[in-house]
Amino acid sequence: MTDETTEKSRVVAEERPELLILAGVAGLLGQIAPIVAMVIAIWLTGHQLLAETISELGQGRLKTIMDTGFYMNAAGLLALSIGAAHAHLGRGGWTVGVFCLALLALIVTLVGIWDNLQADDANLGNMTVHTKLTFALFPLYIAGPLAMARGVNRVSRTYTVLFVISATMFAVFAIAFKLTPTDYDGVIEKIAIGATMIWTTALSILFLNRGLRARN
Repeated sequence: MTDETTEKSRVVAEERPELLILAGVAGLLGQIAPIVAMVIAIWLTGHQLLAETISELGQGRLKTIMDTGFYMNAAGLLALSIGAAHAHLGRGGWTVGVFCLALLALIVTLVGIWDNLQADDANLGNMTVHTKLTFALFPLYIAGPLAMARGVNRVSRTYTVLFVISATMFAVFAIAFKLTPTDYDGVIEKIAIGATMIWTTALSILFLNRGLRARN
């Protein structure tokens, strides 16, 4: 056995299965929570699925529902970041993905806090803090899965395909969202957000399976 193989075996042996299982479960809950919150909020508010955005759904007296979904999603992203740092499957690209997940957790939290869609300062024009934060999501949801795609290939090529599909779909629909008339931009935005969950859900399952196999 070569020194390199011995080192790789040592690193894998030092992975804590309970940490990976927790990261996987938290990651999955972080993807389910905003969907459940959105369904409840739509049911209670009469939200227009095609025309209104998720940000608009998070306004008004019931905004706590969507805010809770945002915060739980952020917690799931942070858990995935911790899991990815612990089970480091790549080199520089994987590290980029770890930081993308951590930054996404921070930005999603801030999106929930700064949910005002109207600029309070006339000097800002139409660019509110909330809008600026949503723009910051764009590069991270593309760079994250693409940076990690090579690392997960050592586990299964299926993960690599899913990561690339996630980044590509998000890029296409996020751009389309900006170009689509307001009568239909709501559904385009929801598809774009759904595309990001292909990456994070697959990563959650990867950690969960890896932790369960190590425990057994």
